[in-house]
Amino acid sequence: MSDTAVAAPPALGRMAADKARVAAIRDRARRLFEGGATGVQTAAALAEATDELVIDLFRRERADMSERDRDAIGRHAAVIAVGGSGRGELAPFSDADLLFLFRGSARRAFGDCASRAVRAVWDAGVKLGHSIRTPGETVAIARREPQVATALVDARLLCGSSELFAGFRRKFERSVVAGRRSGFIADCLRGRQEERVQFGSTVQQLQPDVKRSLGGLRDLHLIRWLGFARYGTSDLESLRLRGALSKEDARRLSAAHEFLLRIRIDLHFAAGRANDVLSRDEQLRITAQRRISERPGQRPVERFMQEYFRHTTAVSEIAERFSQLHAPRSLTARLKQFVMTHRTDEIFRVSDETIDVVPRHRQTVAASLEGILRLSYAALLNGVRPAPELVEQIRAGSAALPEAPSAEAAQSFLAILGCTGRLGDVLRSLAELGVLERLVPEFAHVRCLLQFNQYHRYTVDEHTLRAVEAAVAFDGDSGPIGVAYGEIRHKEILHLALLLHDLGKGYEEDHSDVGRRIAERTAARLGLPDHQRDALVFLVHKHLKMAHTAFRRDTSDPETLVPFSHEIGSPETLRMLYVLTAADLSAVGPGVWTTWKSELLTDLYDRLMVILSGRRYEYHQEQRLARIREHVQSAIAPPGEHHGAELRTWIDRQLEAFPPHYLGFTSPDQIAADLAAVRQLGPGDVRIEGRCDPEAGTVEYRVLAHGNLSEGCFHKTAGVLTAKRHDILSAQINTTTDGYVVDSFRVIDHDFCGAVPAERLEDVSQAIRRAMTGEGPALPVFQKKIRFSLERSNGSYSELPTRVVVDNHTSDRCTIIDVFAPDRPGLLYTISRAIYELELSVLLAKISTHVDQVVDVFYVTDLENCKIRNGEKLREIKARLEERLDEFLREPV
Repeated sequence: MSDTAVAAPPALGRMAADKARVAAIRDRARRLFEGGATGVQTAAALAEATDELVIDLFRRERADMSERDRDAIGRHAAVIAVGGSGRGELAPFSDADLLFLFRGSARRAFGDCASRAVRAVWDAGVKLGHSIRTPGETVAIARREPQVATALVDARLLCGSSELFAGFRRKFERSVVAGRRSGFIADCLRGRQEERVQFGSTVQQLQPDVKRSLGGLRDLHLIRWLGFARYGTSDLESLRLRGALSKEDARRLSAAHEFLLRIRIDLHFAAGRANDVLSRDEQLRITAQRRISERPGQRPVERFMQEYFRHTTAVSEIAERFSQLHAPRSLTARLKQFVMTHRTDEIFRVSDETIDVVPRHRQTVAASLEGILRLSYAALLNGVRPAPELVEQIRAGSAALPEAPSAEAAQSFLAILGCTGRLGDVLRSLAELGVLERLVPEFAHVRCLLQFNQYHRYTVDEHTLRAVEAAVAFDGDSGPIGVAYGEIRHKEILHLALLLHDLGKGYEEDHSDVGRRIAERTAARLGLPDHQRDALVFLVHKHLKMAHTAFRRDTSDPETLVPFSHEIGSPETLRMLYVLTAADLSAVGPGVWTTWKSELLTDLYDRLMVILSGRRYEYHQEQRLARIREHVQSAIAPPGEHHGAELRTWIDRQLEAFPPHYLGFTSPDQIAADLAAVRQLGPGDVRIEGRCDPEAGTVEYRVLAHGNLSEGCFHKTAGVLTAKRHDILSAQINTTTDGYVVDSFRVIDHDFCGAVPAERLEDVSQAIRRAMTGEGPALPVFQKKIRFSLERSNGSYSELPTRVVVDNHTSDRCTIIDVFAPDRPGLLYTISRAIYELELSVLLAKISTHVDQVVDVFYVTDLENCKIRNGEKLREIKARLEERLDEFLREPV
């Protein structure tokens, strides 16, 4: 050391050395992990090294104390690992859970030593969850707080008095567990249920918490805690040897434990901190790291997540069954069950909560598909679930069930599907028992199958079951969907179609085409008559078409409606397709099914029903137009001019110029108000009206402008709305005979929940007015504002295909442009400006309404209001839009 060097204080030197030691522990664990060690081995190595660190730091602090204090600590205190530390299962940046236990005579000395040791551990870079208590205090708290009690299940002595630890352990087991076993189990179950509510109550969360989400590591811990309470051991293999777990369940739990633990360790190392959330970016990273290959129709990340969900589903199902078998029941509940139990169908015993089979028939019921379905049907009719012990017996023998259902079994399954009530619960039970595959073998393919996009929130099997539950939830609803559901005579066909509608996913071929073949096979398997087979196949094959038509097409156009109605064929099939579409959308994820979508779908349903019920749609429209003409004339005629020929002529000219979608979707009152306003507009005048619809969660902006301001109206308004943090759901672009603009934009304002205040409506209206009159900002600033105004974006995981489809067949009046692209701020502005530069007029736009991906739809004409028929021009439109989209999407968000 040079003469000018200054030695570091001893405390700082020790702290640096401790930090270096912790870094070395994690580096060794990383090398071990990356070298191929299992998750269990890596976690155990981390726990062992952390134990040694804690012991050394504690002993170092104790060494600085007097001999008398050291002696008191040695005889009357102990350092105990609890929770994950006690299990010997630490992730790289997990908290170390410690209990500093002491008897009264060591309170002062041990408290001082423990406090200094805790600071040293924290300073070294290890987070602690710790407490300093006497045995009595610890037991008292454990009786009140389930988290403390469960952490103590895995308590393990690190250093100190073994006699103190042994005594404490006996007292804990006697007073907290054995002495109040039912209370301990109830506390464990209640605590886990609260955690599930917080971290997700479904296994198939697409960005799960590996530790706390349903089916995660915490459910494995729950099984250990309940096993400790009932059998005195928390070891899974010991539970198997004692008959508490089957050999297969123990194997599945062990495999899941290793899989989940390894992922958790990987997440910690990758983040350099505690992180238990398997985000989409992490899913892609781990998939690439594991070199998982793709399969036809299934991306690598989807294969990885399917494996993840298979493990978590197994854990969740086993934990649920284990919990039901060992959940405490009060004396009152047992007496109530005894008193209220009655026989049904001779062999079933039904209580207020469960259904069981009389002993002499139990094996017959549990070992046959017919018996299981009879039991399920009885459970459904009585609103109860099968007894846990009976479920275990069915599960144990499910592998021996016949591959194909008998005619009796098929009829029983159809009878179940024809019910409402708790149909979803029964189907879930059949799926969990492995029975559903005997009836619909293709269901096995979609178990835990992930759709890696930003819209579907559940795996395909979970989405499918939720869709059935969503349909059943319409029963008794007074709205139009509920009324339609109530009128369906063969609900079993609707519910079966929902069960099948997405089973074609995960293949290279379009899932609707695969689904059609699955529906045909299922109909034959279940012995459906021809007319029901045809309805089932249609519903599965065309399950996306009603949403596609409602959200992407002009539903006022007879050329759209009449062919579709002929394809549907009957009011009964239409009712089923209507409810199926609503249920399918409801089950995609939170917020997908909205009042606005319900209104669009219901309007299409009503229009199709007019045709299918025998009334001519064209006549219906003519009658409506006559009523509109009469209403508008009456509403806007000046006093004394009610029957003026000049006014009638003017009104007729304007109405004839408006496209069908304006007349079909705009109320007579609104049409009258629009035309009255148009009559008052002078050159350079713009009138903007914002109207909030809190029930639908949307805002409508109506833009009325003189003809000299009509140029570029659509893309200017779209740009302002996007810059103001709006999602545009649809737009109607209308021009009167005299060139006046009457446009309507239906939007969601992301800055407000519920009603949008008047000052916000005015602010947006003024911004649109400035953009149209040229008073707004220059284009580059305007564009930048759009591009960066919204916080949300798809993120790096979005790989939705970008396509431009030009449809010149659906409409005789317009060319239809469908743009499929990842949703990003400024996308609509980019497309609409490109359409403007192509010298096209937009008559109707339906924006970002989707089932499987984002799609923006534009009905366009040339500047002379004619459909584009020139092949070269159509190719130019497609090429130019693809070029602009590619440029836009390559720019960073």
